[in-house]
This record gives sequence, structure tokens and C-alpha cells, in this order.
Amino acid sequence: MSSYNFPYYNTVDQIYHAEWSITKLARHELLRRSIAALWPDGHPTKLIHVAGTGGKGSTCRFLEMGFACIGRAGAFMSPHLFDYRERFSVDGEFVAQDDITAAWEGRVRPHCVKLAVDNPAHVHTFHETSILVALTLFERHNVEWAAIETGVGGRYDQTRALDVAATALTNVGSDHSHMLGDELWQRALDKAGIARRGVPLFTTERQPATLDIIGQVCAAAGAAFHTVTDADVAALDAALHAHTLDPSPDSLLHADYQKRNAALALAVIRHLAPTIDEDAVLRAFANARLLGRFWRVEENIYADIAHNAEKIEALSGEIRKQFGDRGKILVVGISGQRISAKVFRALADIAQTIIVTSASFKGQEPARVREEVKGIVGDIPVLVAFEPQQALRTARSLQRNGEIIILTGSTYMIEQALNPDPYLRHMSAHFGWRMQEPHEATGVIHLNLPKSPPPLR
Repeated sequence: MSSYNFPYYNTVDQIYHAEWSITKLARHELLRRSIAALWPDGHPTKLIHVAGTGGKGSTCRFLEMGFACIGRAGAFMSPHLFDYRERFSVDGEFVAQDDITAAWEGRVRPHCVKLAVDNPAHVHTFHETSILVALTLFERHNVEWAAIETGVGGRYDQTRALDVAATALTNVGSDHSHMLGDELWQRALDKAGIARRGVPLFTTERQPATLDIIGQVCAAAGAAFHTVTDADVAALDAALHAHTLDPSPDSLLHADYQKRNAALALAVIRHLAPTIDEDAVLRAFANARLLGRFWRVEENIYADIAHNAEKIEALSGEIRKQFGDRGKILVVGISGQRISAKVFRALADIAQTIIVTSASFKGQEPARVREEVKGIVGDIPVLVAFEPQQALRTARSLQRNGEIIILTGSTYMIEQALNPDPYLRHMSAHFGWRMQEPHEATGVIHLNLPKSPPPLR
């Protein structure tokens, strides 16, 4: 362990940014009070908190499928692809739309309205409200175990307010540096902040310096620290082969990089349920599916939510493995403040043609992105389509026999290209419009969005 004191650095950071950090921590306290009010005897579901740059959703699904071998299990994940209800699942299936309405109207909305009436400053955000919806759904469906995914980071995400049985940290990468810190150690310090006293933390992170930071944070918090190594991943792979479990093409485990997420989930399950039938867990893992992860939309068209450099690199390797020398047309849309150069560098070796498009929320301007990547992709044609459905139509017009179209990048872009529900597609594209209000005196538009992740990413 290094001589540097990373828990102290977190203290200094909180003091330097006291107005910001205290506000974040106060949101946690507000959510805890709401949970205590709605479930005065404690919430009945045992929760596992999952953070990390990539693989959070897949790890949640593996946890859900594994724990379903011993009881009802669920997950709360983000983002959704087409429909808000995709954030909530029970035993591997999305809840019904009517379930969402019943949870909101019967339990969550009345509480939130009363809270705001008592104190107008206590209005729950989108993310906080969604957490309360998830807890309501888990109770109504008698869910015994559930995985909960962070929105962004870990230490200050609203999911940190929950009492949990275990925590899992997949990895620490470059995503959301504008929110979590430009330096890798800053992002590690934030994500490791999911550690809680008396609660074990498991990670598949491999970088020694980052592991040192996570270990220091766990020690300071009083959390047992467990690492899931390459040997553990190899053991899981060997067990799958020994049981002749050949994942189907739409299974998460069909992609080799998902085995690391499965090994992480297995380590948590073994710790919390040591008598579980591991053969049954492996079979459940082989059947695990998740919308938007190397998803076969139709013949020769795939979509994958890979919106940062680490995910794109993993996806690129899987594309090479699956399709070899077959031509590949990539439709790519990037949102937020992600660095396009990192993303396109990972795609340059596999693409025959790249079509740059935009996303409906915080989308980067396609023409500017195209100019940025010209020097990265060499002679590969880079086209621009300003609207995702137009980009897909262009890709289809270029497609020849045997060529593959892959939509990747922002969830917003994939949703706008493929969502079959025109009403949900419109709502997703115009998220936040009700909070755009003209100033009384000047008529200037001010956008007052909640300080929480939007419904898609």
C-alpha cells in the first residue's frame, strides 16, 4: 500500500468544495428520510450496490439471474433504451407499464407531493424518484435480492443513500471525467466511495495503483475488500465449458468480455449465499440477456450501448471475433462531453465506413465530430447524417451482401434510431421541456433540469 493517504484527499476535496459536497450529501439524507418514512421497519429486499465505468448493467443482470436461483430477484439499472420500465426487472423480465403507474400513483407520488408541501426545497429529483419507484416495485413483487446500479460515480450518487448487503465495483476508466475528475485517481476515489462500514466490497479492477486507492477507501470505511482476479475469470470460463454451457448468440456471455462481469457477480453470490447451487447459477448466467448489449436487431444489423472508450474497445474486439473480415458499417453517435478521438481510435481498425450522427440529448454536433476524427481513421470514409434514423437509412443503402451494420455510442442515438414507439421516442427526445420556463421580466429561456442523470445516457 502506498504512503499516500487517499481518504484524507477525499476529506480535503469535500472541504474545498463544501457548498457542492454538502448539497450532495444532504440529498442522500433527504432520500434516507423518505425511505424511512415509506418503510419504517426497513425495506425487505437485500440490495447489492454496483458501480464502475463499464459493465454495471451486465453485472446487475448476472446478479439478478444468479440470485433468482434461490428466490425472487430483481434489478434497478440505467439507462433504459426504449421505455422507462426497462430500468426495473424481476427475475430477468422488465416490469409492466401498469406496474410503473401503480407504484407512482399509489405510493411514490403521494409521498413526494407531501414532502414538497411540507418543505418546497425538498423536491425529489428524477433519479431519487426512480429509486423510490424501484423499492416500491421490489416490495410489491416480493423481491428478496436486488442489484442496484449507480447513475454516475459512486460516492455522491443518490444510490449511495441505500442500505446494502454488498457492493461491487467493476472498473475505473475515463468516462464522466468532467464530473468525477480529470485524474484517474480522482475517479477511483469517487467510485470507491460506495464502500460502507461492515459491508464487503468486490472488484474486478486490475490496475495496481487503482486497487491501492480502493483498498485504502475500504479500510477507512471498515469494509472488507475482495478482488476478483484473472484466475477467477478463467475458472468461471472453465466451469462453463465443463458443463457444456454454450451461450446463445443473444446471451451476455456470448461476448468474452462479459465473463469478467459474471465472475464479479459470482463472487458476490458465493459470499452472500454460500450454499447456493453453483451449477444452477452458471446455467442462469448462460441465459442472461440485456437489451442493447450486442443486440441483434435483425439479420446483419446489431446495436450495442458502448458510449465510452473502454466499452468501445471491448466491443471492437468482440466485433473482430464475431465477424472477422466481413465489411462493417458503423453508425456512431456520441453524447455529453466524451472525447471523440478516444472512441474513434478504437473503431478505426474494424470499420469499412463510419456514419457520424447525433443523439437527442447532449448530442455532439456530427459535422464537428467528423472533422475531429478525419486524422484518426485514415482513408476510411466518414459520412455525416444529422438524424439517427437518417443515419440508419444511409447505412442500409450502402450495405452489400454479408456486410454488417453496427449502431453504437450514445443510448440516445440508438433509441432514436430504433424505438418502435413513436410516443416514447418523442418524450425521450424532448426530456426536460417542461422545465424550460421564460423569465418573467426578460423572456429569456432558463433550463432548470434536476441535478440527476436524465432517463437515457
